Amino acid sequence: MTINEYPRLCGGTFFTLVLQALRQRMKAREHYSGDSDGLSDPEVLVGLIRVINPDYADPGKENLKGTANNYKACKTSNSTYMPFDDEQVLSAFDSVVRTDYQTALNGMIGFVNDFLDVGETVHKDVNLVRALIDLIQQDQTIKASDEFYIGPNGEKKKKAALGDLKEVCLPSFLLGVWHYVVMNRRDNAVGKKTYDVWCPSNDRAPRKYTAHMGEGLLDSLTTYTVDTKETITAEVVDEPIEDDASDATGQDTPPVTQQMVNNNPTFFNINISGGNNSFYQHVDKLTINNGGKQDE
Repeated sequence: MTINEYPRLCGGTFFTLVLQALRQRMKAREHYSGDSDGLSDPEVLVGLIRVINPDYADPGKENLKGTANNYKACKTSNSTYMPFDDEQVLSAFDSVVRTDYQTALNGMIGFVNDFLDVGETVHKDVNLVRALIDLIQQDQTIKASDEFYIGPNGEKKKKAALGDLKEVCLPSFLLGVWHYVVMNRRDNAVGKKTYDVWCPSNDRAPRKYTAHMGEGLLDSLTTYTVDTKETITAEVVDEPIEDDASDATGQDTPPVTQQMVNNNPTFFNINISGGNNSFYQHVDKLTINNGGKQDE
């Protein structure tokens, strides 16, 4: 059976699609004044690399400019400035995704907050998810049984199930696909034909994305984002338990209650795109009743 060379998921094609979902760029006049919007290709690539390795040292836009362009165009898989062939870095990233998902997710949440447009007008975030699902489904080198860690708690989804998605946690989805790319698509050159079709040559001018990946796919799909979540530090207080079920007066002793007080409340700010739903939750105390009914 002949495997089609187009389209292919790899680092360059993933990067290309992510760039279509960036927040609005700064005007040229503001660039000339010396300001920076922080959304250049090298800066976005640094953001993605830091999801893999939070300690990555930014070499600077000028040093990374050519490298970022070649990576996007699928001309190179690694370089002095990129860790995509560093086995220690990749092994550590793989381990975090598999065993400490929240830590890995926090890195992608930061990336989404820093770079992507999650507004409810244009729906760039929804379009990005659709485009990636379309790419994965069309890529014949990805098996139907291949799994992606795209659930909000690190749940795995097979390629065959991606077409049934209704609601997607954007950072989780991007983390799962990015993890699959860096662990399974070491040869970035496999996406060169895909990039050339998506971004045709434009003489010496910068190439522009002209493809329509994801259009008409999963029309009812919605996405949502979450804030970073820290481990809740709980203080447990146990009331003494009497040997007898009654006190000195002969009355029944109330059931023992454990009260967990979170001194550093965790806030979850969930924004839903593709619909009109949003909510804000705050959890600061949980009461556990070991014998009776008590809600707090």
